[in-house]
Amino acid sequence: MNTRREENGLVRRLAKLEMENLHLQIAGSKFIIIFADNDGVILDRIVDGSINTNNSGWTLPGFKWQEEINGTNALGLVAATQRPAIVHGAEHYFKAYADLTCAAAPIIGPDGRLTGIIDATSDCRSRQQHTLALVRMSCVTIENSLFKARHRSNLIFELHNRREFLGTLQSGMLAFDEEGILAESNRQARFFLQDLPPRARVHFDQIFRTPFRQFLDRLSDARSISLTDTEGSSFAVRAFNYRARKLTVAQPVCQNPCAAPRDISMVSDDPSVRSAMHLVRRAVELNVPILIRGETGTGKKLIARYTHAVSNRKGDFVAVNCAALPETLIESELFGHQEGAFSGATRGGSKGLVRQANRGTLFLDEIGTMPAQVQAKLLRFLDRMEIRPVGNTTEIQLDIQLISATNAVSKCKEPPEDFRPDLLYRINTMEVCLPALQDRQDLHKIIDAIIETFEQPLRLEPAALRRLEAYSWPGNIRELKGVLTRLLITCENGRVCAEDIQKILPVPSAGPAAEPPAKNLADQELQITGAAYERNSGNISAIARELGISRNTVYKKLKEARKVRSDV
Repeated sequence: MNTRREENGLVRRLAKLEMENLHLQIAGSKFIIIFADNDGVILDRIVDGSINTNNSGWTLPGFKWQEEINGTNALGLVAATQRPAIVHGAEHYFKAYADLTCAAAPIIGPDGRLTGIIDATSDCRSRQQHTLALVRMSCVTIENSLFKARHRSNLIFELHNRREFLGTLQSGMLAFDEEGILAESNRQARFFLQDLPPRARVHFDQIFRTPFRQFLDRLSDARSISLTDTEGSSFAVRAFNYRARKLTVAQPVCQNPCAAPRDISMVSDDPSVRSAMHLVRRAVELNVPILIRGETGTGKKLIARYTHAVSNRKGDFVAVNCAALPETLIESELFGHQEGAFSGATRGGSKGLVRQANRGTLFLDEIGTMPAQVQAKLLRFLDRMEIRPVGNTTEIQLDIQLISATNAVSKCKEPPEDFRPDLLYRINTMEVCLPALQDRQDLHKIIDAIIETFEQPLRLEPAALRRLEAYSWPGNIRELKGVLTRLLITCENGRVCAEDIQKILPVPSAGPAAEPPAKNLADQELQITGAAYERNSGNISAIARELGISRNTVYKKLKEARKVRSDV
C-alpha cells in the first residue's frame, strides 16, 4: 500500500486537495469520495459525516475495485475504458453493492495515460444527477495541475476561442520550449486545434500565423492577445510563465540531502526536522506552495530561508509578517500601488512586497491574520501568477515560490471563520509541521549551535543541561536562545551550573489536575466527547469520524457538556 502511494505521490497530493473541494460541494449528501490508482485500488477516501460506514471495507485504502474481482462497478469501468462512468443500484454485478450509486471519472496524465480515478459513492436513494459533472471537473483540475508541473521548465500558453473562458477548465494548454518547439498539449487544446493536430516537435509557426518571436514581444505588452491558427480559427491566448525566466528544475546545492546551506544556521539532527527539510526540497522542484505549521519560536522562518536557499532562485527572499501590516494598507503594501491611487500614497508609487519577491521567494508569516479582501486577491494571484497594483488597470506577470506559515499546529484545526477554505487548499499543496522544542531529539545540538554564535564562551555543567532538558520550553527555540543569552550576561566566568538555571527558569508545574472519573454512562459519554474535542482541536467532522457518530450527535454532546459546566 505504501509503495502504491509513493508511486502516485504527486497526483495523490493534488487529488487530496480536489477531494476536499469536492467534499465541500456535496457535504451532507451522504457521499464517500475515493481516490484510486490506475488499477482501481483505493489510496485515499473522505467519508461524509452523515453516512454510516460500518462494515464498509469496500471503501478502505487497499481495496481493489478491478472488474475481474468485483464485477461491474464505476471504478473498474473507468480503469478499463478511461472514460467517465456511473453505475447505479442493480447495475452492479454483485448484489452486495446494489444499494449504491457510484460516479467516477479518470485522471489522464500529460502523456495520455490513466494516472488515477476519482469516485463519489452514495446510497442509490440519494442519487444526484450533477455528481458526475462535479467529479469530472475535479479530474480536469488535477490534469491541468499535472500538466503545469510536468512543464514548469517550458513556456505554457493557455488558449480558448472566447476570451472570457481563459482561466477556466475549458481552456486548452500548450507547452513550448524557448525556441518555440511544441513539447506537449492537453486534451482541450487538441480539440480546439483538431484541424491541426499539435504533435510534439512541431514549431509554433506551423500552428499559428503570428511568428513565435513576434508573439513573445506582444505578450510583454498585454495580459492576453489574439492569435489565429493557420486554418483561420481565432483564439484568445495568455502565458502562465512568460516573464518567469528560462525555468529549470532546482538542483541541490550540496550532496547531503539533510544539510542546510552554509549561510543557513539550522540544526537538523531530529528525524521530524529532517523529514520537513526533505519535503520542502522536493516541493521547490515543482514550485508548489508550501505551508509550514509550528508553534511560535520553532523555526518556521528559518526553514523558509532554507527552502529559498535550496531552490537556487536568483530573486530575493521577502518575509512578510501579515499580522504586523496595517489592515487599511495591507493590500497596497503587498501588491503595490500607483502614485495618487489613494490619500497618502507614496510619491512615485510603490512596487509592493510581492513584486520584490519576483524570481525569488515570498514568505507570508501568520497568514491566518490576512483580511478577507486581501485573501481574494492573493487567491487570484496564485491562480494566474499575476498582480494588479492598486490604481493600476493592467496585470503584471510574476514568478515566485510561495511559503506560508501559521502557528496553528494541528492539521485538523479549523481555520478562522473569515479565512477562505479555497485559499487554504491552494497554499498547503505541500504541508510540513515543525515539532515543539520539548519533542525534539537534538536539544543538545541546538544549544551548542546557539552558543557558537556568542562572542564569549559559555560552558554548561551536566546538571545544568539536565535542568534545561526537564523544562517544557513553551517559547521553543526563541525562548531557549533568550535563556542562554541571559546566562551569558549573568554568569561572569562563562560557567553555568544548575543553580544558575534555577534562578532563571520557573519550577516545572505539576500539570493540570486529573478529571474525576465519570459517575454514570452519560457523564462518561461527555468525557469521551470532550477528550475527542481536544484531540481534534474542535474539528466537528474529525470528532464524528473518530467516535463513529453523526455531526449532529457531536453538537448535542458538546451542548450538554457546556450546560453541565455552566451549572457547576
